[in-house]
Amino acid sequence: MKVAQKQVDISLCPHLSEESIEILEAASRPPIRLVSIGNHNKIEVGNETVLFRHEKTFYHQPGLVVRIKDTQPLDYAIQLANEVTNYSVDRVGLELRLNGFALANESQNTEKFCKLIKAAVDSTDLPLILVSAEPAIMNLALEEAAQHRPLIYAATKDNWQDMAQLALNYHCPLVVSEPQGLGQLAELSKLVSQKGVEDIILDPGVLDSSNSVDTLTQLRRLAINKSYRPLGYPIITFPCDGTSSIEE
Repeated sequence: MKVAQKQVDISLCPHLSEESIEILEAASRPPIRLVSIGNHNKIEVGNETVLFRHEKTFYHQPGLVVRIKDTQPLDYAIQLANEVTNYSVDRVGLELRLNGFALANESQNTEKFCKLIKAAVDSTDLPLILVSAEPAIMNLALEEAAQHRPLIYAATKDNWQDMAQLALNYHCPLVVSEPQGLGQLAELSKLVSQKGVEDIILDPGVLDSSNSVDTLTQLRRLAINKSYRPLGYPIITFPCDGTSSIEE
């Protein structure tokens, strides 16, 4: 009873078989997995149990990160990294800060990408997201940054096996990205999970505001109300890619 009520840890029950422990642990897991990005000033997302805050509470606020592309001048990237790291706003007694950086391999050039990563690592201790669709480039990028536990972006239907293996090799969380629908996203998430990756973040690939709200709401309902494990992970979005002007 105490295990069911989450009053004691299941490891304190010596008479349970390994199979029983696995079943009980799976049943007692939060509907959305807790995933950590980074080592210092880490971003923690997930572990939520309700759709609405008034039902209980939200445990982790979403991380806000700034994207830097490796096609931008390196001096600008370093300056931006320093500014973002030191930026803060005081609001009703709370200090609000930006939480990290998404470093994008826009150039498709390994050397440029690795230089950007090294500059970011030297300039900030905020968490990093490494953005590249090429497993070979991502492998070299992780050699530069794996000790900082960055988020790998992303595993797709075309590269998921290689990206999942990199996540396992370097012990880093991994984004699973599939814009063709939640069914396809769930199937890809299952494949990555079956390969052994546990720390997964989902990208449904929706860009415009109206579709984003609908899709993210469906994701949350399936995870929390239906306990649908293939979609029981935190979500990442890139709202900047869905805008058509600076004002938006």
